[in-house]
Amino acid sequence: MSKVSFSRRDAVISAGAVALGTGAPVAAATQPMLPDAIEDWSLEDRVYALAKQQGRVDDGKVIWRTRGVIYGFKAPDSPIPLVRFKGCEQQWVKRVSDSEFIKYNSLLTYYSDFETDEIIDGFVNPMTGEEVTFKPNWSRVPEGQSISVRGATLNIIDQAFPDFYTESSIRDVEMNLIGDTVAFHAKMRWPEPLVRNPYNQDNTFFTKLSDLQDPEQSWIPAHGAGQILMPSMASIGMKDPDLGQVIWHVEFYKVKSWDDLPADYLAKALAEHGEDFDINPVNDTVPSKLAQNLARLGYVKD
Repeated sequence: MSKVSFSRRDAVISAGAVALGTGAPVAAATQPMLPDAIEDWSLEDRVYALAKQQGRVDDGKVIWRTRGVIYGFKAPDSPIPLVRFKGCEQQWVKRVSDSEFIKYNSLLTYYSDFETDEIIDGFVNPMTGEEVTFKPNWSRVPEGQSISVRGATLNIIDQAFPDFYTESSIRDVEMNLIGDTVAFHAKMRWPEPLVRNPYNQDNTFFTKLSDLQDPEQSWIPAHGAGQILMPSMASIGMKDPDLGQVIWHVEFYKVKSWDDLPADYLAKALAEHGEDFDINPVNDTVPSKLAQNLARLGYVKD
């Protein structure tokens, strides 16, 4: 199982800001009859719709392909592109009921050259001049993430900060119908002790209303995009907020199989992490990097 540890700050951002054979739709155990008008959806309907968009509504695996660009900036100058990234997040979903789901995520991301998109092991940061050796972002979450009437919640945060999600609701996820497409917009929130300002993360995902309503599909296509604002990011040579901040632009694509991942990414992922790349982290003996750092800070017990 994974024994890789990461910094607390990388853990906080990576957790936010996401498998073989997933494309074969399997009928769900039950299917809520989602009305055509989103304003008529119950809380349970909204949970089911979010779970179906984010993953699937039966037990099984899901693959999200990710790609994007990381920018550096220092006001009043405009952002400049620093580096690209490519990766995937594999999720193992456990259906508890129509209105409660748990997923166990495993994320692996590599950096790539801005001009060529070829995976690189380092670069000279064009803003700070620092020569940086990259480490892949390898994040496994055996504690799991829940989707329920409280919305999407991280189980380890729920354990460390029992009151944090008290006022959270599935209605915090904005759901809007534009034509035949449902848009899901949400802001990633963290307990105040974990936040370094300036910080912000917004994601929006899209899927077809007809797919959400189809009882024959437990897995449906979806895609989305988001942005993350961070005060610094030492792993790419942005250590000092006085020298500039960081903005991520992220794209997400739910794909059917590994065939939809970049060939160079998949080859490197299997060569370096083949032992547990396709293994559900639920049985990992090592806690997630976020859990390890919360324990180090005294918020949870080892």
